[in-house]
Amino acid sequence: MPRPGNASRRFLFGIVPAPYAARSVVDPPHLKLEVDKQVHRPGDLLTMTISINNHANRRSLLIQMLSFECRGMEKLDGQWFSVPNTDADSQKGRGEYVFMDCSTPTIVTNQLLPGGATKTYVVRTILPEMIPPSYKGTTIRYVYYIRVTLSGHYLILENGDAGGEQLQEFSDVEARLPLQVWATQKTIGQNGEGPSDDIVPLNTIILDAYWKEKDTDSEWYKINEAFEGVDEGYASSQEEISSVASYNPMKEDLNRAFGSSLSLQSFASRSSTKGSLYVEGQATVSSNMALPRLSVTEILENSSRAEAVVRGRSYNIRLDDQVLLRFSPKNSDSTYYFSDTIGGTLTFFHENMDRRCLEMFITLESKETVNRKFVHPSRRHSPIITKIHSDHHEIVADLLQTSFLFSIPPDGPMSFSTRYVSVQWAIRFEFLTTPKNVDWTRFEHPLLMEAREKCEWTLPISVQAPSSSSSGATTAAEARNPKMVSWE
Repeated sequence: MPRPGNASRRFLFGIVPAPYAARSVVDPPHLKLEVDKQVHRPGDLLTMTISINNHANRRSLLIQMLSFECRGMEKLDGQWFSVPNTDADSQKGRGEYVFMDCSTPTIVTNQLLPGGATKTYVVRTILPEMIPPSYKGTTIRYVYYIRVTLSGHYLILENGDAGGEQLQEFSDVEARLPLQVWATQKTIGQNGEGPSDDIVPLNTIILDAYWKEKDTDSEWYKINEAFEGVDEGYASSQEEISSVASYNPMKEDLNRAFGSSLSLQSFASRSSTKGSLYVEGQATVSSNMALPRLSVTEILENSSRAEAVVRGRSYNIRLDDQVLLRFSPKNSDSTYYFSDTIGGTLTFFHENMDRRCLEMFITLESKETVNRKFVHPSRRHSPIITKIHSDHHEIVADLLQTSFLFSIPPDGPMSFSTRYVSVQWAIRFEFLTTPKNVDWTRFEHPLLMEAREKCEWTLPISVQAPSSSSSGATTAAEARNPKMVSWE
């Protein structure tokens, strides 16, 4: 005769749990998420591997849900941008915009994994051709991530009797992995100023992704089609993401939007005498005072070496129509790559000069400039954030020639621009000279002069990610050619 109250109820695979069955919280199974390579580029094939290991030898794992999402997000800092408040029901944070999405409430459901066994699933998709590089700045971030969540239970059958089944619960297991995306010069432009179209999609791009169980003869299944009925709210959430409103600004010149943050500038000297810097005879700062003029002339030279003609580049830096010094970069190209060395030689012309260069400061820096159209009113007068990566200071009053050498960080950031921000690199030179109309030869040494004048010159450079061949990244052609990349 059955015990009173032992009414049966169906539970998933037809297993009938008893009300008096023991329930306990145990360690969850192992969930592992991997990607095919460390760095990806726009248009690359992205291959993800999801492994579930049931380390409990005497318990079977019931996989109820295995959710998956792969997203690219733009995150604005509310202290730097004028961003609207989000609705209380919105799952997005303030200033967040999902520009790339591939999500499903579950890849598999109601799968039984015996004790000690492992199941591995492969998910593949192709990244969009036009997306921004990964970037974690002060005012804005462009992040990519993959996240999978496992929900389920452990099942224990005592003596093979379903009526004596024990149900052991565990908390949902989550595995999250960041994606590192390097943009290409094709998408961001030669100098990081971008093509005519914004590299951040104005509308959310929904990726097509396919999955299969690894090491089996199963077919590839398209995500979001096989499980449309699992979560009734998923379709509506996808529609919500697809309808994300994004401001489409009119195309305008970058200098108008961000300001010429890397243009030549002049600064007040320690003696309160202002200097004005010129390039090719055009001043960037106007003044009615009789100011010292610092001009920069680019010189191209041809030199023969090992029967090969090498074109060199140098810059004559003039002050009051006299050549103060000459800068010869180590590389003639203004484009550099992660981990590259950057430097050059400076030659000083102290003889027959009314002025003498006493000290110099050189910095390798990147600048994050917020578009004036979107900047917060409290930051309108200071929309530029400068980060110094390397610096060099030297007393040059008695030197005829010196040099310096910096290294580009191996993780960038790379030069690029979006509708909200521009990230650019430059080498900034600051020179302290003797004042004008002061005979420095009357002093025992020029450094004994207290009055100094400061002038500054900035040389813009472009920093890019290494080529696909050197970084081991899969190209778009390889991703689309079935003979080059196998989906099996």
